[in-house]
Formats: sequence, structure tokens, C-alpha cells
Amino acid sequence: MDEVETVHFLEKDGFLIYAYGDEAVEDASGNITRWQTLIETAEEKATITLVMEHGYVILQPVGNRILVVKCTRSTNLGALRTTIRQVHWPS
Repeated sequence: MDEVETVHFLEKDGFLIYAYGDEAVEDASGNITRWQTLIETAEEKATITLVMEHGYVILQPVGNRILVVKCTRSTNLGALRTTIRQVHWPS
């Protein structure tokens, strides 16, 4: 999807497994703690969508990990959520 700006795949403890996009890992590291806190307060498999000034951030628990997708305001959120759910995530 062209509207996706960055993707981060994290361990529950915040260790970065994978990063995609132009945002530097150093810039994202300040947000990682906030993302972890939000995931911990939600239901176990709940998808969290944050509405930001310039777009959206989707937090999706995947097993013992967290998928974080940052996208633009023009993103079709339904299509993005469907795509995330359809991916076969290895354990």
C-alpha cells in the first residue's frame, strides 16, 4: 500500500526486529515505549488505531510481538486492517 509510511515489528520488551520506511530507528525509539504502554492496556488481541495530526498509527499484537504501521490520512483503514489480519504470521 502506497499510503504506508513506516512499519516496525517489535518484541513485547521493545526490541526492534524489523523496520521499514524513511523514519530513522532513533526517531522511532522514543515512541516505542508509548506504543508498548498502549498495547499493554488494551485487550490481548485488540487492534489500536491512533489518529495523529498527519496520519494514523495502527498497533497490532501478533503473538508475542507488536506490529506498528504508520500511514497517511488518505489510507483506507479497513483495507489496511484486512491486509494485516490476512497475513500468516509465523510463531
